[in-house]
Amino acid sequence: MPAGLENDRFNLEIGVAGYEFEDDFRDAFDANWLIFRVVLQSVHGAWRWQVEDAGALTWELDDCVAWLRALNTGQPTHDDFFGFSEPDVSFDVIRNDDGQVIGLRVNLMDEFQPPTKVLVPRENNIVSLRFYTPPEVLSAFADRLEESLAHYPQRGERPKIEQPS
Repeated sequence: MPAGLENDRFNLEIGVAGYEFEDDFRDAFDANWLIFRVVLQSVHGAWRWQVEDAGALTWELDDCVAWLRALNTGQPTHDDFFGFSEPDVSFDVIRNDDGQVIGLRVNLMDEFQPPTKVLVPRENNIVSLRFYTPPEVLSAFADRLEESLAHYPQRGERPKIEQPS
């Protein structure tokens, strides 16, 4: 089951559709590229759009789940933004005046943008959708992403990337 969020206009689903390179185990990055399936539908059911494309590495999606869980439990996070190597899907935290997490903004770029600008406005080539995420919604979203990832586990070791000094 894909991870889902809903606002007053749209239902959004994000899940893993498979590995981008099903049989490639030579390169750790190629072996772990995942295809995201994004579905956006009007809550009134009159409009539905779906796309599948490269979205993230297995360990990045795992890190995203950990980030969502930290947000949900009030643990400190490095940033209020989470993006992937493929920047076409990303998340921003929405906080209230007290600093509590009250929502997520899901940003869709390039291949993950819906084709219509009338129903889904964009700014600077980014569609940003805001969702209210009380703890149970944020927890369920993280759970569904983790379940989706469980079907496509990390293959091999996560490469150590040296940071510039």
